[in-house]
Amino acid sequence: MSQSQYIEKNSLCKNQARMHAALLVALMAVYMLSANTAVLYILVYDFLMRIYMAPHMSPIYLISTFLVKITGLKREAADESAKEFASHVGLTLLFAALGAELLGEMTIAYLLVGCLSIWKIAEATKDVCFACKFYELLKSRNIELESL
Repeated sequence: MSQSQYIEKNSLCKNQARMHAALLVALMAVYMLSANTAVLYILVYDFLMRIYMAPHMSPIYLISTFLVKITGLKREAADESAKEFASHVGLTLLFAALGAELLGEMTIAYLLVGCLSIWKIAEATKDVCFACKFYELLKSRNIELESL
């Protein structure tokens, strides 16, 4: 396999990112309706696996890959660095929501998950990623972001 084929096969796909966002919205709706903390743990696990380990260890990523394949959506390249920044922002919101949940501040946890849900709904339906736009704004002003 040539290097260009490898990059094309393993690059981030817009349709898969949108499908992943839709699945995240479904899980966040389950949390909001059931108040089950285990759902937050599943979401945090998914983000941690996708960002810091391998995406193929994330169950939601695997489901979104399967759904994109069976629906026959074509691959469209996406800006990986912007999506990575957005994933870090999402993980931060989820950690804050989990912390608020564990401290008994359900209202704050619901607000944080609600904000993340609105963001992911916009990403899934309109292909608008707020954190990606913020990343592009920072990049246009020559502000370089580094991840730990």
